[in-house]
Amino acid sequence: MKKHRTITILGFIISIVLLYFSLRGIEFRQLAETIARADMTFAFLPVCFIFLCLTLCSYRWSKITGNNVRLRDAFIALLIGLFINNVLPARIGEVARGYAISKRRNIPFTYAVSTVFIDRVFDLLGLLSITFLFFPSQALPPSVSKGLYILVGIFVVSVMVLFAVSREKTARRIAGFLERFKRPFLKKLSVRVIEIQENLRRISTPGQIALFVVLSIANWLSMSSALYFSLKTLGVSLPFAYAPFVCALLNMGLAVPSSPGYIGVYQFLLVYLLAIFGIPKYQSFAVSLFFHASWYIPYNILGFIFILKEQLHIKDIRKMEE
Repeated sequence: MKKHRTITILGFIISIVLLYFSLRGIEFRQLAETIARADMTFAFLPVCFIFLCLTLCSYRWSKITGNNVRLRDAFIALLIGLFINNVLPARIGEVARGYAISKRRNIPFTYAVSTVFIDRVFDLLGLLSITFLFFPSQALPPSVSKGLYILVGIFVVSVMVLFAVSREKTARRIAGFLERFKRPFLKKLSVRVIEIQENLRRISTPGQIALFVVLSIANWLSMSSALYFSLKTLGVSLPFAYAPFVCALLNMGLAVPSSPGYIGVYQFLLVYLLAIFGIPKYQSFAVSLFFHASWYIPYNILGFIFILKEQLHIKDIRKMEE
């Protein structure tokens, strides 16, 4: 509980500071004029592509989970998790969607959470893939270049960890090592390692892995299209080829602690990334507000409806997280 409180306070501080830097130097008259000139012809397209992204994510997760989990089941659980992340601190949305799918399909909670972990790894691989597929030819700021070197390292480590844990002997050795410490957290982690290995063994054929990687790239290209049409709506000119690169770095940057819904962090990252391509700060901030709202509002509306329909309780989700 104390750890969660510390992360929550830190997240709010970071969000406030980054929101301040996002707004600093902006002339609000120019910001208001940019929003007033929005072309509503394109306004519905970001939401369409965001729902395509959700559908692709849900399909991938349903195939990773197995156990006759349908696309509809995964879609509902995913939106519940996204809603929880948007309205509650400490980012327990991943636990929430594991809990939701376990309740809906009557599968073990620890197994469900292990599928969430694998799904998120493929998500990361998709982000890293479009980062390098759409890498811009122009020179990048030193801070971005250093960040990309870190991403390459993350990519290599992720693949190595997946490969190691997919081997039964290695997974059991890791689990046995963790159990020696006799700590509740490490004991739970050892169980998760075994369940992740069993999941990976079930989906480790080359065809399935290729399918999951392709789906991951496709879902992030859908989100990139949503960003592109958000730019078009606000009258901001940026070639589509740069949108996936911006979208990938934006979403990877959201790993830093923040307030619920990534408010402040989202604006700062998008303003900074669009500035690389010469987009004025007031236009970038307007885009960040519109693009943020394009997924934040639908996720919250549908997530709230689904959490009521599934009769899930926040206190139960918090207990499972502990």
